[in-house]
Amino acid sequence: MIKIEVLNTSNKGKRFRFTHGMTIGSSEKATIRAQHPEMRDIHVRFYLEAEKAMLETVAENAHLFVNGKDVLRCQLRHNDEFQVGPLRFRTLDDTMMSSSSLKLDQLMERLDGSDDEVHDFAKEDLFYLATKDPTLRERIAFRIPSRDRFIDQAQVFLARLIKQSGMEEERVEAFMTCLKELILNAHRHGHKYDESKSIQVAYRDFGNRVQVSLTDDGPGFNHQALLASVAAKDAATAARERYLAGGFGGLGFQLITKMADSLTYNDSGNQVTFTINKHPAAE
Repeated sequence: MIKIEVLNTSNKGKRFRFTHGMTIGSSEKATIRAQHPEMRDIHVRFYLEAEKAMLETVAENAHLFVNGKDVLRCQLRHNDEFQVGPLRFRTLDDTMMSSSSLKLDQLMERLDGSDDEVHDFAKEDLFYLATKDPTLRERIAFRIPSRDRFIDQAQVFLARLIKQSGMEEERVEAFMTCLKELILNAHRHGHKYDESKSIQVAYRDFGNRVQVSLTDDGPGFNHQALLASVAAKDAATAARERYLAGGFGGLGFQLITKMADSLTYNDSGNQVTFTINKHPAAE
């Protein structure tokens, strides 16, 4: 499968599937749109030819730059970079990518929404602010409503940040697993699915490691007992006991304790902080 990755604007890091007939331009009829003096209403279109992913200009005096060369049409190959007006993209071929990278792509694809989404690059969002101000990529805090939609968006946002942090692929997978488990725990168990509550997220990039703190509005829980039970028992036993007690299971929590390089709670248990090193420890 061919995917297109955005390299600039507020949607930097976003990926979407190559689709026959997809277009880029400035009009509302374009699948991907942006406003720019050099952007035509329909500037380029994607299409399949003999099962090959192709891209071509469709407007008079429209320019398409592929790997720095001004072309009228081309076949899109893995790691090709192309520019349309102000927008820059990279072509990715699943068959040429590692399994760890594919797992993260699949997660982000599920969270990002429908393939029929219209990608509007004119809209400012949190990631755009982080793009404009590089210091926000190193330290940023925000609050989200305790709802599935906002939780999904927060995961996508942090996935894009972490992919630019220089973290190795296997550590990125550990980071995303810990983030998903802990933020869902806050929603399901800290808030009991109460959507009137919110979750505060604090992200810090220290250069060699990344740290995330999640604070919910719940009363907290006996995290010391949970940590002790996970350390003393196998995952299935811990999961069964926690389920019967109405808490979150040992299976997910044991996974977190194995993947995170550090895991700490505040006294009440409604704030958890985990750290992931960007590179595996030397053997």
